[in-house]
Amino acid sequence: MRFRSLLPYFFSLALLMNVLPAAAFDEGPTTPQDPLANARTAIASEDWSKAIMILKDQTAKDPHNADAFNLLGFSQRNAGDMHAALVSYEQALKLNPGHKGALEYLGETYLKLNDLPKAAIIQAKLQSVCPQGCEELDDLNEAIADYKKGMSNN
Repeated sequence: MRFRSLLPYFFSLALLMNVLPAAAFDEGPTTPQDPLANARTAIASEDWSKAIMILKDQTAKDPHNADAFNLLGFSQRNAGDMHAALVSYEQALKLNPGHKGALEYLGETYLKLNDLPKAAIIQAKLQSVCPQGCEELDDLNEAIADYKKGMSNN
């Protein structure tokens, strides 16, 4: 067997072993990076101002992304800007009325604003979205129970 006839096999083996430069066979971009990944990293490190900056930019680029508005509201709430958080959650819910995360966080925001009746309304909406239960409903139920417990201790 001649070396030239083995060349395709060596080429395939090198490709499998990542010996050849990837750029030589670039067929365009691979899976696009999650546009919210940097925001989630900032949120995980509780860098609220950075997360807000990233998410404001993302929502401007993609004004139909309910997840981006939800994360923006979460970041704004944790930064202490409840009014802005309410606006962001409402936008997320306008885009996706069944967004479980936005419903949970909106309910929790109402609790932070000492508005138990509005939190209960959101709890009922989330219950209708999750008739069999879901993590977001469990979390909101727990937050409401803790809120009520705190009220009774005062």
